[in-house]
Amino acid sequence: MAKQSTGEDAHLRAREREIARIDAGGDAWLEDDEVIEIEVKKPLDKVIPVRLTSAHWDALYREARELGIGPTTLARMWIVEKLRSLPARTPVPSARPPAARKPAPKSRRASRNSVTQTPRAS
Repeated sequence: MAKQSTGEDAHLRAREREIARIDAGGDAWLEDDEVIEIEVKKPLDKVIPVRLTSAHWDALYREARELGIGPTTLARMWIVEKLRSLPARTPVPSARPPAARKPAPKSRRASRNSVTQTPRAS
């Protein structure tokens, strides 16, 4: 293990003293601390799987690295850029109010493993 520099040691000791002081019941706020407001990004709550060829993934990865970002961030940026370039569309309201709508019928989707295939002629 590499030896830490004296500056790093002093910083770690100061941090440990501060943690011990707060753990002992001391106030985490100092007299010269001030409240600041920060802007928090919206959480990204939807995930979409995207299939790419290895060549496309490599190209995306290289482009993202040149920009200093990750490939999924670049893909998200490109998707949002494209969506913003589309003409604004207003949603078409339903003919019936929401309470009068019937729930969609449940479909019986077959899984990949349960799909029946016709036997091949030999």
